[in-house]
Amino acid sequence: MTTQPSKIRLDVAAYGIPAGNYALPGLTHARTIADGTEADELRIADRFARHFTGQLPVSDLTEAEYNLIRTELHEQIAERREQALERFQRAVPRRFAAARPGSLSAAWVAQLTTDPHSARSLLFTGTVGTGKTHSAWSALRGVAETGTNLRFLAITEADLFARLRPGGSANPESELEALASVDLLFVDDLGAAKNTEWTEEITYRLINRRYEACQPCIFTTNAAALELPAVVGDRIASRLRQMCDLIPMTGDDRRKGDTK
Repeated sequence: MTTQPSKIRLDVAAYGIPAGNYALPGLTHARTIADGTEADELRIADRFARHFTGQLPVSDLTEAEYNLIRTELHEQIAERREQALERFQRAVPRRFAAARPGSLSAAWVAQLTTDPHSARSLLFTGTVGTGKTHSAWSALRGVAETGTNLRFLAITEADLFARLRPGGSANPESELEALASVDLLFVDDLGAAKNTEWTEEITYRLINRRYEACQPCIFTTNAAALELPAVVGDRIASRLRQMCDLIPMTGDDRRKGDTK
């Protein structure tokens, strides 16, 4: 009988890093803290292996072993953070480039990066100009700043329908698959378009796919919570209520008087 290898277990909380895939230290790294003998190198490498399979807790690591592992993982996070922020800067509209996450967004980002499939989606509601889109982009920046591997895609509802409408792209089904499968999806101005049988079916297919797969989303809408069934349909509104944390945005239209 062949013994199956133990699964890798990385205590992300102990190292202060988001969940994700990492290149773990091995023999090469062990040499940097060994006493110069091959036997000690192999001993430390074996301790690393046992640590990453749950057989050796963090508390039983030496200070040198713990610091080496933590430094190596944080170097990887720093590189990923730089890459993620570069992707964010390429995607964010200039209008929202300065958006920074507040305490609410930061709490959601922490949950999202710990376990994406258990994290709630966000639904920002409110009248025109109350800062919904700004808040959504600030949350996306927060995700990028963690250096997590999550990839996001941002699109307005109008552009979504233009992309998926027959004749709007070479392969609407492939476009729908890309939207349905991306790690994190942001749809701005949900319910802004006239609700037709086609738009409701497309929106339902997209949201239902992500609902069933427990994939996180961010939505903004000008509709109040009680208006959602009339705006997007009962099936979609029901799923949004279950999968999303509702965040009402209030106040006057911030665009009034803004001439930029």
